[in-house]
Amino acid sequence: MSTSPTDPMAMFRDFVGQWEKLANDYGSQALQRPEAAQAMHSLAAAGLQMQNATHEAMAKFLAAANLPSKGDIAALSERMAGIEATLARIEAAASAPNAAPHNAAPQPRRTRTPKPSE
Repeated sequence: MSTSPTDPMAMFRDFVGQWEKLANDYGSQALQRPEAAQAMHSLAAAGLQMQNATHEAMAKFLAAANLPSKGDIAALSERMAGIEATLARIEAAASAPNAAPHNAAPQPRRTRTPKPSE
């Protein structure tokens, strides 16, 4: 394709390029002011407050509907993992060869030999 001076797409690309450059220049000048940094900080804080309020409202809604929250599911998952680990340990101990019960008293050693009968 040749670019002629009357090419509308070339003129549009030039216009967009100039507009982007001006917008970038204006944006960098605006962000250098302390008011802009304070405004961005305020917006971020407001966003966090909205997020926390949403989480609290959702937790209240789930509690009112008698449904578990994400934290409840996570706690239940941790408890189940602990139970499964304990069960695996018990199964491994029960299936081990020569496994003595943990609560059995140790048997005394038989070190004396019986006297020969006369």
